[in-house]
Amino acid sequence: MTPESAFPQAVIASLVERTKSYMASQAGIDVTDARRGASNLDQLELRESTAIVGVGGSVGLLIAFSFPQAIVDILYDRLTAGIDVPAGDEALYRRETVIEVANIIIGHCTADFSSDGENISMSPPILLEETKHIHHMKNATFDSISMVTAHGCFDINLVGPHAMFDAHLNYSQ
Repeated sequence: MTPESAFPQAVIASLVERTKSYMASQAGIDVTDARRGASNLDQLELRESTAIVGVGGSVGLLIAFSFPQAIVDILYDRLTAGIDVPAGDEALYRRETVIEVANIIIGHCTADFSSDGENISMSPPILLEETKHIHHMKNATFDSISMVTAHGCFDINLVGPHAMFDAHLNYSQ
């Protein structure tokens, strides 16, 4: 049984399908299952590297892709193959890989999110590393989808409404 979400089902479906497609075609990682977590959690548990993007327009939420180190390593290896990574810049390229994966997937989703030609804005991605969780505040809504792969799980977390946060993802209310 799939838990109900406070977020539109079309948004969740787009995120799941676009993520599966991107991970398979660009990183060679097959997503074998998408498991919905409990809606409206007290806090979101985050993995080692989390990229968060604010999505505006009628969507009005934050979308966070949260990856364990094992999947970050695979993404880095596969997405930088053929690129001459300067010695000493590997950590920077790993962080940028996580940011770009989230940015590209969410960017592709904006076509699905838009209705009647509406412009859907996106904030620049913010990377959180080693942050363990985001606490639930009054009027916030959380939802989580765990994407299962042969290499472990990563999460797509939805936090809304977007208007509750400033540009640094601090609660503004």
